Amino acid sequence: MSERTPAGYRPPVVVTDGDDPGDWDWLPRRTSTLTRVLIIAACAGVVLLVGSLWLKGWIDDRLDPPGDEGPELVVNIPSGAGINDIARILEDEGVVPNSTVFRYYLRFKDAGDVQAGNYLLHENMSVWRAKDVLLAGPAPGLADDSRRVVLPEGLTLAQIQAELVSQVATFSADDLARALAFPPLRSQYQPANSTLEGMLFPDTYLLDDATAGDEAALVVRLVNQFDAVAAEVGLADAPDTVGVSPYEAVIVASLVEKEALIDEDRAKIARVIYNRLGMGWPLQIDAAVRYAVNKPTDPLTLSDLDVDNPYNVYNRTGLPPGPIAAPGRASLAAALNPAEGFWLFYARTDDPVPGAHTFSLTAEEHEVAVALCRERELGC
Repeated sequence: MSERTPAGYRPPVVVTDGDDPGDWDWLPRRTSTLTRVLIIAACAGVVLLVGSLWLKGWIDDRLDPPGDEGPELVVNIPSGAGINDIARILEDEGVVPNSTVFRYYLRFKDAGDVQAGNYLLHENMSVWRAKDVLLAGPAPGLADDSRRVVLPEGLTLAQIQAELVSQVATFSADDLARALAFPPLRSQYQPANSTLEGMLFPDTYLLDDATAGDEAALVVRLVNQFDAVAAEVGLADAPDTVGVSPYEAVIVASLVEKEALIDEDRAKIARVIYNRLGMGWPLQIDAAVRYAVNKPTDPLTLSDLDVDNPYNVYNRTGLPPGPIAAPGRASLAAALNPAEGFWLFYARTDDPVPGAHTFSLTAEEHEVAVALCRERELGC
């Protein structure tokens, strides 16, 4: 007589390698409902935590963006502008990264009314710094005709002096020359017995009524701005990154600034310079010879290439003794981060875009590029 199988009974599932019951492996029981609920809750908690951390990081970056503050600029707040208008203006000018976050921050802080007028702010400011500047009221002396001095990249010290005298009518040429020759402040990257050549950062500077007649104060600002940008791009690390001193890296950057016509070529030109230095070859860079013979634009002659001058890198090896122009941020970065490659030559060919250079490994390849440069009358 057999026993009846209870309703709903399911025998255990087993896997056996043979007939020996000792070899049976019992499969685990099915996961209970409570365990599944706990697993789902844990996964949801992890997702929520990761999402919360990401959102917090996103908001933090818009409250206080990473990096240092950028260049100063005058921002005009028009009459009748509300919080929404002010937030939009500051985002458009690059002062704050997000107008919505800035708007809610002002409301959370119950900020008062902002007066109409001109404010001296900086790019990439934290929302609380921007708020404090706005609530302090318009900057004194920043009238609508505030003096804006524009110094483009690649100017020599003499050209910078001429630009400043030309753009700032209240500057004395003699006082400016004295401030540049005997600067009240020297760059921390500048060796002794060197001039300010290459150590004044090209940028746009705003002068109010108080500083429009102070030549020495502007020189200090130009040097400070150079040091600030140099620190941001890691100039002090040049001995470790590219094997030259910080000042020598500025020299390389100045050569890159004068030679490169498009941004894509800067790091490649820097690599050619380092490759030639490593092989003990003359750099043969026309821009350095132009600096030596003071020919900014006129064609060089064969006698120019033979001139006995430490900046003539056709008949000397190594770097010139100092920078030949004021390099911008992109050229400084290129000098510290040269492209990977074994090029030893370059010539302008405008291929694939206007201003582009062709980079070559061998003299034979270079001659082909030079022939194309001459065919297209690009100055070779």
